[in-house]
Amino acid sequence: MQPTINRLVPHGLVPLIVVLASVCALVVTTLGLLFAGEHTGTAVDDYVHWSVYRQFVGERGLLQAMLTPTDPVLLVVVIGLIVMGAVALRRPRLAVLAVAGPVLSAVFSSAVLKPAFGRTINNGSLAFPSGHTATMVAVLTVLVLATFATRTTVLVLTAAGALIVAVIGATALVGMKYHYITDTVGGACVAIATVLTVALVIDRAAGRRTVKNAARDEEPVTSGTR
Repeated sequence: MQPTINRLVPHGLVPLIVVLASVCALVVTTLGLLFAGEHTGTAVDDYVHWSVYRQFVGERGLLQAMLTPTDPVLLVVVIGLIVMGAVALRRPRLAVLAVAGPVLSAVFSSAVLKPAFGRTINNGSLAFPSGHTATMVAVLTVLVLATFATRTTVLVLTAAGALIVAVIGATALVGMKYHYITDTVGGACVAIATVLTVALVIDRAAGRRTVKNAARDEEPVTSGTR
């Protein structure tokens, strides 16, 4: 049997993770259908944008700095570090998730869902769901999953830190009016649903392979007659 640390999602948390991924997928679908083809934000979108704008009047440089967590180059570097750490700790499932989770999140949000829903912002730029938010939150979700096998304190601190970073990045995207706040919510939900689903698939596939290998190793060896 594989040690628990090799699993991305502990057995006891599988039902909760399935529910969470399903809820996130439902949120994305619902919001996407509500905003399909829209070219303006909702009252909530406008309220949040102007609230952020008033807080950062004359601080455009600060907002740009707050966009750092969404920078693709930085996210690629972080993914690379996670992969190297996973390899060093002999956690191949985590290494696969660190690459597959963010990549699939980016593809689903930008290449599949944005054209499908067709919501736009500014001069017709596709907006929902936010691809920058999806990729950022996907990487943060991988980091949180990586701490599932550690102490509860580490998990809580990692989750809290991830939430703060996500809020900072989303605030900057809204303040710069690259996205509506509902776009960032949709992007975050895409990331969480995708990464959690991929983690469950990896665990299931690896588990089946482990069972097959164990069964093969236990097969009796018959010696030929001489």
